[in-house]
Amino acid sequence: MTGVLLDTSAIFAAARRRSDHHAEASAAYRTLLTGSQRLVTTDLIVAELHALSVARVHPGFGLDLVDRLLTSNRIEIVPAGMARMAAAADLLGQRPGRAYSLADAVSFVVMRELAISRAFTLDADFAAEGFEVSP
Repeated sequence: MTGVLLDTSAIFAAARRRSDHHAEASAAYRTLLTGSQRLVTTDLIVAELHALSVARVHPGFGLDLVDRLLTSNRIEIVPAGMARMAAAADLLGQRPGRAYSLADAVSFVVMRELAISRAFTLDADFAAEGFEVSP
């Protein structure tokens, strides 16, 4: 079974009707949720999504998104943990010219660890790291 990592940018675009990428992200997200692929995100992405939602929309919007992720029977939330954070910090050190966030670096570590080659994201950094991206 292959999997897909769900990233902040695409989840937010799928949920936020005013997003420039809402239509394509929302359609792709619905397809993922009704499919059979393993859907994975990280606790850092959940936290990042909440912070983005609070800043750009409203605290209630952010809390609703977090609640939907936490209660989904389709989405597996993987903890970053110290070992993954250390591996992500090593990766960041190997890419001094890239402005990757720690959350993204942890995502890259998780994707490699779980043999996930595709990310649901609007973030070009995933493609720069060699992953397939959608929508």
